[in-house]
Amino acid sequence: MDARALAAGLEEFIAHEVGDKAIPSISYAVVDRDALLATGHVVRPDLGHRLDGSSLFRIGSLTKMFTAIGIMQLAEKGLLDIDADVSAYIPGFHPANPFAGRESGPHGPQVSLRKLMSHTAGLVREPKDGHYLDDRRPGLQVTVEGLKTSVLKEDPSAGIMHYSNAGIAVVGWVLEQVSGLRYADYVARHIFAPLGMAESSAVLAPEMRDRLAPAWMWDFDHDFPAPVFDLGGSPAGAIFSTAPDMAKFASCMLRGGFAPDGRSVISPASLRQMWTVVGRRPAGHSSSQKGYGLCFGVGEVDGWLSVGHGGAVYGYATQMAALPHAGLAALVFSTLDFSNQIGDRIAKRALQLALASRRMGRPPAPPAKHPPLTAAHLTAMPGVYQAADGSESVELRQKDGRLYLMGEGVPLELKWRGGDAFTIDGRIYAEGADYPHLDLTLRADGVLGWKGQDWSRRNTMASDAPAELAPHLGVYGPDFNPTYLLYADGKLKCLIEYFCTHDCEQLPDGSWRMHGILYEGEALELAARDEDGRTGIRVGPMFLVRHADGPA
Repeated sequence: MDARALAAGLEEFIAHEVGDKAIPSISYAVVDRDALLATGHVVRPDLGHRLDGSSLFRIGSLTKMFTAIGIMQLAEKGLLDIDADVSAYIPGFHPANPFAGRESGPHGPQVSLRKLMSHTAGLVREPKDGHYLDDRRPGLQVTVEGLKTSVLKEDPSAGIMHYSNAGIAVVGWVLEQVSGLRYADYVARHIFAPLGMAESSAVLAPEMRDRLAPAWMWDFDHDFPAPVFDLGGSPAGAIFSTAPDMAKFASCMLRGGFAPDGRSVISPASLRQMWTVVGRRPAGHSSSQKGYGLCFGVGEVDGWLSVGHGGAVYGYATQMAALPHAGLAALVFSTLDFSNQIGDRIAKRALQLALASRRMGRPPAPPAKHPPLTAAHLTAMPGVYQAADGSESVELRQKDGRLYLMGEGVPLELKWRGGDAFTIDGRIYAEGADYPHLDLTLRADGVLGWKGQDWSRRNTMASDAPAELAPHLGVYGPDFNPTYLLYADGKLKCLIEYFCTHDCEQLPDGSWRMHGILYEGEALELAARDEDGRTGIRVGPMFLVRHADGPA
């Protein structure tokens, strides 16, 4: 398979995803150690714009890889110790550790750079200032200042991964303090420049806006343009780049950290540390990822070691997957919010095609083809269903000739597999996704089979909240990314970042703890007030003001 055949095979798959799921655009690049093997852009035809090699994308959390490389560069020079307590570099950085004296693991109570880069330090997911829902861009120093006396939510001795953008902001502040350079200047001078990444930046300059690939947010009812603003915790997710520039970065990783001219950007020894699992996944996590190294996810593709990262930031969903031993890497840039699972599936397929072209693996199986839904499906299936154990209710909805299961707080599109069998295949989850409940059945008696149990029809979804909770239900946070408190199935729930519904558990002391995809283990404070006397809620340290229009 030559480069043209590789591009053609991949673009056929991408074009199907763009058309089937109405994705605005998907761009890609496939590289080896020495060259760009294939690159391209598939844009939805009705949008009327084109993308090319100069188009800019927000790469989101792929930024974390650059932050860690900067830290390891300083460590190679003997300027810092990644296992020292961070207070050695940030005076007064002493988060409260409620696990002190009852450590559950062998890694000690200190908050170190290694733990921060592997998400095992126990810090909150988002900081008080400069968090994902904060468009004020308060500055990195302000962001870190608010974390100095925060409370750890997990035991730093355990070695268990709990994702924290706040932790990577702290890493970036250490980078600034030790190097004497602003974060954006450091990565530009010490990573972008040696690799010839002339189109990349950790700040959004005015002249860059016109080159941004248009990106969209969405909910069940409509798509809408994504807001564009610089994030406060820039080391966690602020880089803007192009497909050709990111291809240069991926090739450098495959070359053991060496640029094409032989200069070392990062040593092979440092990369080996970064690609060794430090953060273990929490119990019950079903991901194919083995764990997390130092700002690199570590997993496998068809038996090959895979390293890389995903990024999601206001309309942009980016994936990088590299096979160091095979010398191949793939990058995918989607312009639809929360579409990372699609990007991950495309990146994996790109790698499988490239491996097969070199006789290092088998070609991927053709994607599944689903027969169209029938008129009977669209009329008979919609309704409310309750699990046999009474723990959960879901709704099946019909819209524009498609079926959606409104489960897990997200719209999961159903495709028919024939007979009574269905599968989830939509914008969020589909074949190969990191989600264990893709398959469903609907028997002739109207009973839905899902998550290992039967779901029977009911007339309504119970939603009457207890009197003490009802005043708190409603809409919170900024209009461009609202958060909802609601009550369903006998539980208080928090729907945050458009799609992520969290069950809220009331603890014996009356406080609340969230359980879900993004903010697992975070504290939820009801009837909170900020410094200006405004009423709202707190998710971790984030204050989200209440909307004046009351419950919704």
